[in-house]
Amino acid sequence: MSATTSLTMAARDHSEETAAAIRMAREVGAYLRGARRGNALVKQPHGETYLDVTTRADLEAERMAIDALSRAFPHDHILSEETRVEYSPEWERTWIIDPLDGTTNYVKGLDTYAVSIAFAFRGRVVAAAVCLPATGDVYHAACGRGVFRNEHPLPFAGPDDTLAQSLVSVGFPHTRTRDVATRAFNLYKDLWLASSDLRRSASAVFDGCLLASGVTGAYLTPDIKPWDIAASSLFIEEQGGIATDFSGQPFNLFRRVGDRFSTSALLAKNTTIHAATLGIVAGYP
Repeated sequence: MSATTSLTMAARDHSEETAAAIRMAREVGAYLRGARRGNALVKQPHGETYLDVTTRADLEAERMAIDALSRAFPHDHILSEETRVEYSPEWERTWIIDPLDGTTNYVKGLDTYAVSIAFAFRGRVVAAAVCLPATGDVYHAACGRGVFRNEHPLPFAGPDDTLAQSLVSVGFPHTRTRDVATRAFNLYKDLWLASSDLRRSASAVFDGCLLASGVTGAYLTPDIKPWDIAASSLFIEEQGGIATDFSGQPFNLFRRVGDRFSTSALLAKNTTIHAATLGIVAGYP
């Protein structure tokens, strides 16, 4: 069986999951738009820093997604930012969801927040949908089918862009100490000098859509969770880009450090940008 045939079969086999992800992302996005006014903080649930906030909208959006997915796929596992259930590599079918990525942006009135619904088969993300509620745009992808925005194939910038020509989106580490901040800002100083400029939206899912659209040339972060990167990793691979960790190896979406998920991520739209960026981040501890 050829690689093309294999990919086509994979996409066909997961068409139901793709449709469910699109439907759920759109429904949760519509709910978030309506719930935003008067939305109050209710708790700081997992407490790495005082900024780890959750809202009533987070919890309701998660309930909507989990209830719908559980009804449609009662035997599947669901990994969510708010529930933080333990992941097992023995799970064959896993939904990885972030009902509201960019909670602080959402609360502060910024439009850079997103809904992410991804489906992994045997540990590999094969279908995903993202809604950007502020604009109503819905991005989706299935393995071997490419990336779509609002049901239309998503254009992608040419492959000849260099790091020097590219905007680069970055994420900050979750741990807030002076030592961690010094290392991160030294890294971003070097990256800023080598690129056109840096951007930070504080929503990895939103940044993944920028990269999939070719607006940015790369996205990187030293510390990310599976629900924040699952959809983006599929989007960039379907666009012909590259997704690795800071060592240049395919990143382990479910890598754990101690009792929490954590992996570095470097997503780039071509090999030229990836190689140049990797040369900068490779020494990062």
